[in-house]
Amino acid sequence: MSSAAQVLANQANAQLSTGPVSFDGKARSAQNARRHGLTARHLNITFEDRAEFTELEAALRLRTRPADCFEEEIFHRILTHTWNLRRIETFESLILAETNPLAESDPYAAKLERYARYRRDLERGLYRAMKELSKLQTERVALLQQHAAVVQGITEGAPLAEITRLTKNTGDFFNVDNYSEARLVQARLTKGIDHVIEINQDALAEFETHEAEQNEADLAAAEDGMPILRYMESRQ
Repeated sequence: MSSAAQVLANQANAQLSTGPVSFDGKARSAQNARRHGLTARHLNITFEDRAEFTELEAALRLRTRPADCFEEEIFHRILTHTWNLRRIETFESLILAETNPLAESDPYAAKLERYARYRRDLERGLYRAMKELSKLQTERVALLQQHAAVVQGITEGAPLAEITRLTKNTGDFFNVDNYSEARLVQARLTKGIDHVIEINQDALAEFETHEAEQNEADLAAAEDGMPILRYMESRQ
C-alpha cells in the first residue's frame, strides 16, 4: 500500500506530466496509440499509402471476385490481413537495417518478436478467410448447377445450406430431370417455412411491444429524476 508521502509525490508528478500542449504534439500523441495498427479491426490508410492500397485492393478483388455481402465481408478480411502482412515486412526490414549483427545485445529483439507474433496471427487469419471464401464460392457454383426450381427452394427455405454437403448426403436428390420433380423438391425444401415466418413475426412483435413499454418506463423514471438502468447479458 502506498504511503501518504508516495501519494503526494505521485500527485505532484502527475501535475508536471501534462502531456503535449501544442496542436502538432497532440496529433502525434493521438497517433501513438495506433502507430502500427496491426491489431486494429479497421485499416487507417495514410495519404502516402493510398495508391499502393488501392492497387492491392483491385488486384485481390479481381482474383477473388466476391459476389454478395457475405463474400464481401470475407474479402475485406483478406484485404486487411494481406495489407498488414506487407506492413510487417516493411517494419522488419527497417529494423534489420538498423541492427548491428556483431552487437552483443539486440535492442530490437523484443520488437521483432512482437512482429513475428503479429505475422503468425495475420497469416492464420488470412488462410482462414481464404478457406471460408473458397467454401462460399464452391457452394455458389454448386447451386448454379441445380434446377432453377430447386435453387429457388433452397434460397427461400435454407439460404445458408451447404449444397455440396446436401448433394453428397442425398445422392441424386438434387439431380432432377424434369420440372415436376424440381417442384416436388422445392416444396419439400420450403415445407413449414410459412409457419416459421409467422412464429418469427409474432416474436418480433412481442419484443417491440416490450421495448416500447420499457422506453415509456425509462422516460417516466427520467422525469422523476431517477437513473435509467439497462442491463444486457454478455455472450462472451
